[in-house]
Amino acid sequence: MALTTIDELFEHELKDIYYAEHRLLDALDEMAGETIDRDARKAFQQHRKETQGHIKRLDRVFKALGQKAEAETCPGIEGLVKEKKAFMKEKPSEEILSFYNLLAGQKVERYEITAYESLIDIAQQLGHDDAVDLLQQTLDEEEAALNKLKQLASEYEVEPLGEEVEDQEEPAAAGGRGRR
Repeated sequence: MALTTIDELFEHELKDIYYAEHRLLDALDEMAGETIDRDARKAFQQHRKETQGHIKRLDRVFKALGQKAEAETCPGIEGLVKEKKAFMKEKPSEEILSFYNLLAGQKVERYEITAYESLIDIAQQLGHDDAVDLLQQTLDEEEAALNKLKQLASEYEVEPLGEEVEDQEEPAAAGGRGRR
């Protein structure tokens, strides 16, 4: 079916992000389980809870439009998931995987932020004020999640290549990041 109206585009984009949010529930669980840094693990777990709220808001947007909430495969999110799977073939250390997850999470957040900004723009043009409010709440949470991941990544301590760690317990005791 050819998309010919802005209403159809809005519906398409809603289905796309609806799929993405569902797909990210599993990815956030996976990243939390792979991450050795407690603060990063908590951030992934917290954002998973927020993502459940994002889905509920999208359900409300669909309902307000008189439509059934449906997902449509999101190639953008699938590409990011595929990128992670390819990275895992490199057999990263736990520490590198934890840091990678912070960076990968930022990519996902930027994707979602752009998607929600676009949805808000379209909803405004269509006069869907209720949808704008719901989508804006989610956008605000996505931006906060991105900022949290950026902060965690900037504080993360990864051992420089080629240097051996004599006593791995010492950095953890001193509050170092990247350790269990």
